[in-house]
Amino acid sequence: WTCEDCTAVVNSISAYLTSEESLAKQVDILLAEVCPQTENPDGCVEGLPEFWNSIAMLLWPGYYTAEADWMCAPLCAAKSVRDITCDECFEGLKRGVDQLLLESTIQGIVEALSGEAFCGNSEEPERCADAIEVLIPLALLPSPLTLIQKQEL
Repeated sequence: WTCEDCTAVVNSISAYLTSEESLAKQVDILLAEVCPQTENPDGCVEGLPEFWNSIAMLLWPGYYTAEADWMCAPLCAAKSVRDITCDECFEGLKRGVDQLLLESTIQGIVEALSGEAFCGNSEEPERCADAIEVLIPLALLPSPLTLIQKQEL
C-alpha cells in the first residue's frame, strides 16, 4: 500500500461521488428521506436537485482529497510501503465515512459551505446558509443510511 495507491483510491471515490450516476442516486435518496423532514417538502423537492448537485461538487472533492491529513497525507509523508488486506482496506474506507459523520465534521462542512466557498457566491447568501444548516445534517447524519453507504458502490 503506497501513497500512489491511497491517492488512486481517494481520487476514485471523489470521482464516483461527483459522477452523473452517483449524483442522481444521491438526489433520489435525499428527495425520499430528507425532503419529507423539512418545513417545506414541496419546495425541497423542487429546489433540492440543483442545489445538491452544486453542493456535491464542492463537498465530495473537498472531503475526499488525497492531500488531506485525514486521507493520504500521513502515508505519503512517511513514504512507506506496506501490504494491506482487503479487510484493512475496507476498514480504512469505513473510518473515512465514520469521520465524515462526526458532529464536528458535519459542523465544519456547514460552516464552510455557509461561507464564501459556496453560499457567499449565491444570489441569496442568507437563505443559502439557512438551507445548508438544515440540509447537511439531515443528509449526512442518519447513519448508517448515509448517502455513501446507501449507494451500491
